[in-house]
Parts: sequence; structure tokens; C-alpha cells
Amino acid sequence: MTKLIAIRAGGTRRAKKTPSAVGKPANVRAAILDAARALYFEHGTDGVSARKIAAAVGVSATTIYIYYRNIDDLLHHLRMEGFALLIQYLQDATGDSALERILGMGRAYFRFGTEHSNYYEMMFFHRFRELPKAEIIQREVYALTLLRDVVKSGIEQGEIRRDIDLMVLTNGLWAEIHGITSLAVSGRLWQTVSGQHEQVLDAIFEGMTRWLRPHG
Repeated sequence: MTKLIAIRAGGTRRAKKTPSAVGKPANVRAAILDAARALYFEHGTDGVSARKIAAAVGVSATTIYIYYRNIDDLLHHLRMEGFALLIQYLQDATGDSALERILGMGRAYFRFGTEHSNYYEMMFFHRFRELPKAEIIQREVYALTLLRDVVKSGIEQGEIRRDIDLMVLTNGLWAEIHGITSLAVSGRLWQTVSGQHEQVLDAIFEGMTRWLRPHG
């Protein structure tokens, strides 16, 4: 499933009308989501409408509401795709120690944001009219627990300081990497020359490493 999402993430073409789209409910549901994704990637959230989705899929606008409550519900499903992809990036991060894994996860987070900026903006910048479903919140929380678990293992192994609460450490790390990633995605990470992102990341990670190591 994640591999399929990754392939879709790179494209911006609209979903084509196909005979299979109008038929089986599962096909129609998938075609509607495909069309919404393509419209969002090309035009942003303002470009996603029932009329445009219906035209791309070849169904009536009212058909969309058989499968999704409203446009917000559709966008929340796209948001879930983004979190599934982010989780895969984090899970693929490796390292011989907890500290190395934390830094690897930080780089993976930054790479996800810059390689899939459309999803990142949907996940963290867009203001939804409705609160997300519990399953969406759980997916978001799960991404954070992956980092928490690595921090916890580092504390237990004596690699990471134990004089600060586990979640304070976890949230502090997430805030650091989320901050630089958001600046890069939004185009607000100023550079005097091209390609300085890595140097900024190195500086942040150096500070994070000093903060995480046991003191005294």
C-alpha cells in the first residue's frame, strides 16, 4: 500500500475516465480519491471541488457524497496517505545506536517533507473545517511514537539522558526537525548559496546530540 502511495505522490495528472471507474463501488471510491489527489497536487485545496472531481471521474457530483461525507473527508483521506508515507520513511531510518537512529529519523522526516511537499502541506499547513476521525489522529500519533520508542530505548541503554521526561525529549526533537522542515517546505529557509539545507541540518543535529547525551 505504501509503495502505491509513493508512486501516486510523484504525479500530478488528473484521473482519467475509465469504464471500470463507473461500476464497482470500490473502483468508484478509489477513482474519486485519485481525482481529488490529482486536483490537490496541481491546484492546492482550493482546486478540489465536487464538480471537478465528478468531471474527472465521469460521475455526478452527488455520487461523491455516497462514498465521502464531504470534501474535508476526502482531504483527510489524502492526509492519511501522507502519514502512511511518513511512517515508512521513519521506519526505514537505521543506525547502530539510538542516537544514530534518532538523527536518521530526523533526516528521513526532512527528506519526506521536501520530497513530498504536497502531502506535507496537507498534513500540517491546511486548516480543516472538521475534526479528523479517530483513525487519522491515531495515524498521526503513531508517527510520533516511533520517535518516542527510540528515545526510550536510548534512555534504557544509557545513551540518552534520563533527567528529563521522555515526552519532553521526544517533543523537543520533533519540534526541532519539524521546524526546519516546515521552513524548507514553505520556502522560508533562507540560504546565502544554494544547497545549504544539509549544513543547517548538521548544525541542528549537533545541538540535538549535545542536548540528548547524559550530562555529568
